[in-house]
Amino acid sequence: MFAHVDINNCYVSCETLFNPTLKGRVVVVLSNNDGCVIARSNEAKAAGIKMGDAEFMVRKQLKELDAVIFSSNYALYADMSARMMNNLARYTYMLMVYSIDEAFLALNNLTVDLEKHVATISENVMQDTGLSITVGVGPTMALAKLANKASKKMKRDYLVLDTPDKIDAVIKDFPIEDVWGVGRQYYEKLKELGVVTAEDFRQLKADLVRQYMTVQGWRLHQELWGIPCNVIKDVADRSKGIESSQSFNTYQTELEQLEEAAAMHAATVAIKLRQQKSMAMMLTIYLRTNKHNEKHDQHYPSLTVKVPFATNSTQQLTKICVQALRAIYQPGYNYLKTGVRATGIITAGEVQYNLFSNYDAGKQDALSNLMDDINARYGRGALRVAAEGYDKTWKMKQEFLSKQYTTNWKDIIVAR
Repeated sequence: MFAHVDINNCYVSCETLFNPTLKGRVVVVLSNNDGCVIARSNEAKAAGIKMGDAEFMVRKQLKELDAVIFSSNYALYADMSARMMNNLARYTYMLMVYSIDEAFLALNNLTVDLEKHVATISENVMQDTGLSITVGVGPTMALAKLANKASKKMKRDYLVLDTPDKIDAVIKDFPIEDVWGVGRQYYEKLKELGVVTAEDFRQLKADLVRQYMTVQGWRLHQELWGIPCNVIKDVADRSKGIESSQSFNTYQTELEQLEEAAAMHAATVAIKLRQQKSMAMMLTIYLRTNKHNEKHDQHYPSLTVKVPFATNSTQQLTKICVQALRAIYQPGYNYLKTGVRATGIITAGEVQYNLFSNYDAGKQDALSNLMDDINARYGRGALRVAAEGYDKTWKMKQEFLSKQYTTNWKDIIVAR
């Protein structure tokens, strides 16, 4: 059995947690650079605000609704996510973090009353973190995810699908487009086959599913029948790439500013690699102009570089990234975004070094660990490579940024 846990309206929940007066109001969180809506309170959903709505298109509507608007505060969201994951880890022998607000828990072989155990998880995690969560349980990961969505529709904190009768009762009317793994492309194909519900999909012949949806669709089909089908590996594979990117607050044309932004993203990627004890063998750097601005010439260059030695060193990845950026940069374009993506990710312990190389992995590790220790004590960016710059005039627009209540001493709430 698996449990799927997620934070309800994650980003909005984090903001509301530190400002209870927001409960019951229309609240939205905007994406990087305050571009579009990426999280909504239930009241915002009911008012018709959609995910992905551009801020300038719904600005008037939000004002009429007296909505509260926030810029993305990822430092706050990541810290609250970590607190939830640490809590969840107490209730399982295997926790798989799927995203910042979602995780799977393996519940096989636990000598507990499953219904009571799940109720305990739900109650204790909400009490310990202050976050509202929903728990879905099923014999496979796909059914656990389905149970979670069904639970939300029923306005329950949790739902346990541990018998064929319970599963049948839920999936008979469950919309196929809400099933995990059924994207727009698969949805259109399934509509042609007359598939409307998860039960319709389950009744398709496995050979037909494989013909239309390849092996991934076949695995999903098996999972809906309660047959675990190595979806764990699929999920793990999806995390084999780490990326950091953001849009600028204004168009950038100078190489120096672009280098600073790219260096910052490389440093972020390096930190994420170290946190999951892995290293990257490939690094991709890219630049983007604004495709929506027809008055500007467009340029979307990218370059993938093989890292000489798999590494998670901030210094090494930053150096490679800046060199790659200089190779793709062309003056005369108005760049709006840059990003860095690490791929070819392997476990740190599997790295094989060249006996005849001068690369000092121990020294690089020591430097990176020292940076992590100092930044953990004094705040992110207290110690960083010079290439990241200082003023960061290119930094994204964050007009509605809330405080970093849990990660910055200056922003801690004062009790009176």
